[in-house]
Amino acid sequence: MSYSVERAYTYGQSSNHLCLRESTAAVRMKYYLCVLVVLAVSCAVNMATAKAHGALKLASYYSDHMVLQRGPQQAVLWGNADTEGDTVTAQVIGQGSAATSKVQNGKWKLKLPAITNPGPFTVDVKSRDGHVTLHDVLFGDVWLCSGQSNMEFEMKKVMNTSTEIQKGVTLKTIRYMKTQWAKSNTPVEDLQIGQPWTVPTEATLKEFSAVCYLYAEYLQSHLNYPIGLIGSYWGGTPIEAWSPPEAIRSCPVVTHGTEPDCCPHAPQILWNAKIYALRAMTIYGAVWYQGETNADHTTEYNCQQKAMIREWRAQFNRESMGQTRADFPFGYVQLGAIDDKGYVGGFPALRWSQTANHGYSPNSDQHNVFMAVAMDLPDFTSPHGAIHPRYKQEVAQRLVMSALNVAYGHKGVKFQGPFPTKILTSSSGNSLTIEFDAGSAQLDIRNTHGFEICCSGGCNMFNNAVAAPITAHSQSSVTVDSSGCGSQHVQVVRYAWRTSPCHLLQCAVYDSITGLPAPTFYLTVPEGGGLIG
Repeated sequence: MSYSVERAYTYGQSSNHLCLRESTAAVRMKYYLCVLVVLAVSCAVNMATAKAHGALKLASYYSDHMVLQRGPQQAVLWGNADTEGDTVTAQVIGQGSAATSKVQNGKWKLKLPAITNPGPFTVDVKSRDGHVTLHDVLFGDVWLCSGQSNMEFEMKKVMNTSTEIQKGVTLKTIRYMKTQWAKSNTPVEDLQIGQPWTVPTEATLKEFSAVCYLYAEYLQSHLNYPIGLIGSYWGGTPIEAWSPPEAIRSCPVVTHGTEPDCCPHAPQILWNAKIYALRAMTIYGAVWYQGETNADHTTEYNCQQKAMIREWRAQFNRESMGQTRADFPFGYVQLGAIDDKGYVGGFPALRWSQTANHGYSPNSDQHNVFMAVAMDLPDFTSPHGAIHPRYKQEVAQRLVMSALNVAYGHKGVKFQGPFPTKILTSSSGNSLTIEFDAGSAQLDIRNTHGFEICCSGGCNMFNNAVAAPITAHSQSSVTVDSSGCGSQHVQVVRYAWRTSPCHLLQCAVYDSITGLPAPTFYLTVPEGGGLIG
């Protein structure tokens, strides 16, 4: 029996498969069968290759070790696929029924069941185009942290950094991810990832936002379930860069001059690159630390911050199919101090605008918005520049106190420092008595400085005013010297109205129970005295 050898080339493969062809009819039949098998294998390989190149895909920020939003909200998954009209199925293994979605215009989006069990879980996503599995997925509250350099300020730079990082790496149910440094003139759906989701490690934690991480650490001690953090920030950037076009159009135009090489300034350029793609992800809330770059345009900031919050809320709610609340909690850090030079500058007016000219948050213009005061936490000798204080622990603690009350409904948590509710003028006209918290305040007076008055006809937010030192105080009120206005009516009383109003924790007025400071305020004095507002 003789044999000859022929090559059968497999399409799409570089290797050669050899079949032996016998001279007999039976052997020739085996040969033809062999060729058919080779061709079948070749087709299968080609089909698998097609799946790899046109595979079912999740959006870039879904990955192993992530945190998805817990119930009662439903976590949203979305991505891309090739086969139009195909069904995509997602299943949290061991947790209820599968969720499905049809591919439309190359995209799919679905809502998982509401899950309160923290996990960890495996999430399977399947369609005819492929199969994606996410491992070690937790369910908890997801917070987005954004802003400029004080939000970017890393854990490796805070006070007691070694202790903080060593503690942080033990908290395995706090997870975080970070967006890449990217800017775009048009909205980007494929978010660039700088740090994929990770459990805390020393290498990754030291590079992550200190305020964002410490906020989660302190908050978790009250919630006792996982927290996921999305860090999307860029130092030296104005609020316009983070605002969607709808917010930009609703406020006066602001020009910041020549854009520095370091820091994008153009309207919506960071919204497009670092926020837009996140809108479909279900989140619990956001924390914002920004404003320094807008301190030369303080009046406009009042409109800009309100508009940005409004549009972030509307768009996250819409793109998450209603799962991110339309009024999701929004926390912010009020501007801190810069240096020890004692000038007014733009920071006090910017702080006032951050509160929508109320002096506190939430208020009638800022529903479900909470604030942390930071003006009394200066770090004039910071090696990172005085504009970057290292006392982020105190900032995070104050944010958490506000979040517990406003974002989580723990109404027994006192989260605001003392605030004036009544101003009384003495019969002599030489003093004002300022009552705090409708007489319920428990004041801690740490010095007699910080109050100023503006006399009728001479007031604006940027000039120097007349010092009005504290001359007396009770449990709930202070009396200040207003004789500097002479016979003129005291038109405005303002407090802590300096870029850097005091040294560390040494402003004048605090709550004696919580240690929280009275915030910056600029209040019109009623004729003859009386209630404020």
